[in-house]
Amino acid sequence: MFASWIVRQPDPAQFDDLCAAGHDPLIARLLALRGLGDPGSAQQFLTPQLRDLPDPHRMADCEAAAALLVQAVHDGWSICIYGDYDVDGISAAALLHDVLSMAGARPQVFLPDRMRDGYGLRMERLHELADAGAQLFISADCGSTAVAEVAAMRDRDRAFIICDHHALGPELPPATCHLNPRRPQCQYPDKNLCAVGVAFVLAQAFRRAAVLAGLCPVEAIDLRGVMELAALGTIADVVELKHVNRTLAWHGLRALGASTRPGLRALVRHLPVGGIDAQRIGFVVGPKINAAGRVAEPRTAFDVLTVRDADTAELLALQLDVENNRRKALTETMVAEALVLAQESPMAGAVVVGQHGWHPGVVGIVAARLVEAFHMPAFALAVDDTGTARGSGRSVPGYDLVGALRDAGADLLQRFGGHAFAAGITLPGDAIDALRQRLSDHAAERLGANPAPRTLEVDAELSPAECDLTLLDRLEKLEPFGRGNEAPRFLLRNVEIRDLREVGKSGGWGQASLHVRGAGNAWWARPSVKAFGAWRLWQGRGNGDPVDVVCKLQRNSHRGAVSVQAAVDLVAPATCQ
Repeated sequence: MFASWIVRQPDPAQFDDLCAAGHDPLIARLLALRGLGDPGSAQQFLTPQLRDLPDPHRMADCEAAAALLVQAVHDGWSICIYGDYDVDGISAAALLHDVLSMAGARPQVFLPDRMRDGYGLRMERLHELADAGAQLFISADCGSTAVAEVAAMRDRDRAFIICDHHALGPELPPATCHLNPRRPQCQYPDKNLCAVGVAFVLAQAFRRAAVLAGLCPVEAIDLRGVMELAALGTIADVVELKHVNRTLAWHGLRALGASTRPGLRALVRHLPVGGIDAQRIGFVVGPKINAAGRVAEPRTAFDVLTVRDADTAELLALQLDVENNRRKALTETMVAEALVLAQESPMAGAVVVGQHGWHPGVVGIVAARLVEAFHMPAFALAVDDTGTARGSGRSVPGYDLVGALRDAGADLLQRFGGHAFAAGITLPGDAIDALRQRLSDHAAERLGANPAPRTLEVDAELSPAECDLTLLDRLEKLEPFGRGNEAPRFLLRNVEIRDLREVGKSGGWGQASLHVRGAGNAWWARPSVKAFGAWRLWQGRGNGDPVDVVCKLQRNSHRGAVSVQAAVDLVAPATCQ
């Protein structure tokens, strides 16, 4: 929740240096505000180079893992990639599958069923896969806390490589190689990789080792051919888009625009007009792939990413559309119920709600909506017929969700894992009230009960007349936008509300659609910008009211026409300069 705004000011010397280097004043201002005041650093940010990626051997166990993969491919071992059912896990599994296939291997991929297997390595499935002949396991987006499961496979003389990025437990699994940038001894400089980023680092090391060992020629393993997979998982997993993540996303988005993968091409054709950017991947393509693991079969999403037949790819993409529409309907129903439950439940610093009959594949989205509504950490839990509650949590800046669970709820939980901003948990349904009280008290102590509204930082002030498609073209230089590289926020000062109406849900939870018009004497000649935002931001205001608006600017595509729209974060009484 934001109560006021402040326009940030760049360092004057850095701003002048960037302008002297040829950047236009707005881009120079935005670069300086991002700590990129040195022209060399700014250029590296704007056009990151793959050759500048860190040495993959700096990641703990990566060199040994690459050597093990070379041995496994050379000797014809049966390799099993055990992925996760979200975009990151599926993308990582697809990337490893394709890279190993380029070297001549025929790896199998196993993706767990969310309802039957739950998150992470499942003991029964591992034994089944080992019984079927798997000699080497590679986990993708899971495994860092699976001590018993990995130990069981090592006892059966199976090699095990963990590729993960989640928080570590007090004891590490006895894997043959454990790749996770969060390991204390890991020297890899970027600690914010997601699983597909870790998989890409392993692919780099494997390519080097395979060529040196004479397993295949250097051109056989085309890492540029998997860049779009790296971008897809990186953007969808909402990791910080800095350093390595930015490089992978930047190059991957460009590769995605010219992808030869028929499944991705089928998905991208369904995007709105206006090109491919991180927002469209995060909010259109990513949810379609996630939908398979949430409400159906994650194998469908994996097949979309790896299939080579165009007709099959089109059918799979259409199937994902159907499953995503089903996911949307479930989400809307559950969010409405969760909002009611949250308002009825006592909460000081956190929201914890649970309900029998909720679909466990959608609870993560529900938790994210609760965070948006109440601006505090939130968990949504689905209680099944056995009385077991399974759910997901989402956090707010400055609150480590996994650390909070360890501190306040570990004895209540049967399973938990994740990272600072997102976690999954399993617990008895009759323990939900106790978890709610403990987490609420813990969060209130760390963050303060009913946190005070914050001041929103603004990058620059614009007039409605400046908000055109040319401006968006200039801002594209800073993309991809996401966590760690937020889209710029702008102040539209002293604008007038026009055409205000509520759309979507009622009861204050819907969206507002309107125009904001610039100042001037002739109202019909004033430039305006289409805007939208949470309805609650506009309550108590009406058409004709003068206001200050803080927003992000986006492309809006409707019936083939492209225009600028403002995504509003804050509305305040109009002020004068």
